[in-house]
Amino acid sequence: MNQITIASVIVAGGLIVAAFLATGGEAKMSNGVKTFAVVMENNRYTPSEINVKVGDQVVINFENRDAVSHAVELPQFNATVPNGHVPAGGTAQMAFVANTAGQADAAVCGGTSPGDKTDDHGEELIVNVI
Repeated sequence: MNQITIASVIVAGGLIVAAFLATGGEAKMSNGVKTFAVVMENNRYTPSEINVKVGDQVVINFENRDAVSHAVELPQFNATVPNGHVPAGGTAQMAFVANTAGQADAAVCGGTSPGDKTDDHGEELIVNVI
């Protein structure tokens, strides 16, 4: 391969990664539902921010790799995971319709609004509804 071809492959790969990150790690869109996969590990959420549009049907699949459970909810959409927590080492799903614009922090352990880090964890999962 020549240098131009290698550079082209690197640029194309970078664009794909940038597009993935810009969509908030969106996993897929199927039957009008936006589905996200979020990993909880070391008191961090990956991705830590997702973006949806007003009116989107949203499903978030959580995988908790930590040894403690994590509280997750979005009161403005009346959405939470079963029993309010993703169990340690477990998985859970949250589904809702993003019916109002704004920004919310779904990681309740870190505080109920973006920027609110009122406890020792400080993790955030920001949901931007535009």
